[in-house]
Amino acid sequence: MSPTVIRVKGYRFYFFSREETRPHVHVQHATGEAKLWLDPSIEVAQNWGLSKQRLTTALRLAREHADEIRHALLDDRELFVSFRDFPWFAEATIQQLGEVRRPSPHHLHWPALDVDLAVESLDHPERFPLVSRVRSIKRLQVPRARRPSAKARHRTARPRS
Repeated sequence: MSPTVIRVKGYRFYFFSREETRPHVHVQHATGEAKLWLDPSIEVAQNWGLSKQRLTTALRLAREHADEIRHALLDDRELFVSFRDFPWFAEATIQQLGEVRRPSPHHLHWPALDVDLAVESLDHPERFPLVSRVRSIKRLQVPRARRPSAKARHRTARPRS
């Protein structure tokens, strides 16, 4: 999966999943594409077919939208989320997955999926088992429909012919 961070002036800025640890973004234009390092400064890592003018524009746009691009990374890194460890994401749309909020540094929230995760759980899913260790003492029982009392049955009874 290659999530798109922004589209601006014919350029698409996106990430490849699980590529490498150094923070970077890919940029695509109809005439070619490039890989840009984000740290320590925004600069060209590789270029595949963008003219000098197009590459200069891509760099300018990356610098203008640096906050948006970096915000898409979590602490300057991309995270991989396994469907095995996080099965509630398996049926989600790309749009639902992309709509993630960070209410605090240790908390991620996907409003469309009603999913909340501790950031640490993404790094160490083995510390956050999916199976609850709490066992209920008794099962919830669905209340049975109450039978009307004999008196109530008698009042609603039809007269015999």
